[in-house]
Amino acid sequence: MDSLQTNTSVVSSILGLDNQLLWRWYRDHLSGFRESEQNGSHYQHDLQLSKNETVRVPIFKPENIGPAMAIDEKQIGEEMHTLVSNRESGKIALMVRSMRYADLQKVLNKEDLSCRKVEILTRDLSPLYAKVGNELFFNSSPIADKFHIIRSLMEACQDVRVRLRQDKLREKRICYEIHKKQEKEYKKECLLHDVEYIKKTFKYKEPILENGETVLEGLARSRYLLFIYSHDWTLSQRNRAFALFEKFPEIKKVYDRACEFRDWMKKENVGKSIRLIKQNLNTWFAHVEKDDIDEMLNFKSLVERNTLPILNYFRFGATNAIAENINSRIQRFIMINQGTRDREFFYFRIGKYFSSTSI
Repeated sequence: MDSLQTNTSVVSSILGLDNQLLWRWYRDHLSGFRESEQNGSHYQHDLQLSKNETVRVPIFKPENIGPAMAIDEKQIGEEMHTLVSNRESGKIALMVRSMRYADLQKVLNKEDLSCRKVEILTRDLSPLYAKVGNELFFNSSPIADKFHIIRSLMEACQDVRVRLRQDKLREKRICYEIHKKQEKEYKKECLLHDVEYIKKTFKYKEPILENGETVLEGLARSRYLLFIYSHDWTLSQRNRAFALFEKFPEIKKVYDRACEFRDWMKKENVGKSIRLIKQNLNTWFAHVEKDDIDEMLNFKSLVERNTLPILNYFRFGATNAIAENINSRIQRFIMINQGTRDREFFYFRIGKYFSSTSI
């Protein structure tokens, strides 16, 4: 049970025992959890900030710190946790129930020598983890996670589509408000002149795209086609895209720029001359500035602020996939192991499964 994600219900069904009874036996007598609580080892790394405030540190295994590490956050219940994991072994070196730099600093400063061993640190674009990498893993080269960068790019594309759709919905709402005002005036006139009031139905003539869809339908249904390259479009997506791009050249511009950036970040470019890579990026910056679209300019600003860790991706070719994989495994662990209602026992088990070097 310590080294497997198998839950007690599977074992209890095989042995013909009551599931809840076996779970309590395992927690209270077989796992060693109660002993770790009594001798204090379960709470040995916690930070006592004040009389009423304690920061839980369920996992701190300096021996799991190696040359290649990854840092990410994980939400468990309502609380956010910081996870530092070894990219090579897949083991968690640190788990802190906090997203504050001061708390992470206090824990990691206990093992300054281990932190100096880290040579590369993959992370997202969070300012917190940038500071952790620069000041606590100061010998490491930061690598911005490709997945998070592309996700921000796709969000910029979607933001343009959503903005244009909201503009059209606003036009429809304004027309309806005008209709209501006219109806109100008409009703007053009818009452004043003792004429029967006949309510008029609101009608809004919405423009039709070349593929036969209304503008609002086209904008709503084009969400997924903006995520994929044009050569992967279905026939209906192709027709919708051409019709939409003709009506809204702004969407075509951001889509083209997104495809250019994704081509720039392809795995095939890893190991190429950084000078050439940076030159291509500057060319892309110039195109974005010429287009002058706010959403894409915001993404350009994000890339500019994180140029060094993004360029390091082309030097090392590493992503934060291992951290995302651990997050997924933790979520599966939660689903099949009685959830997190007994939080301390959950911390105990997750430490056994995800950080023990003997497993």
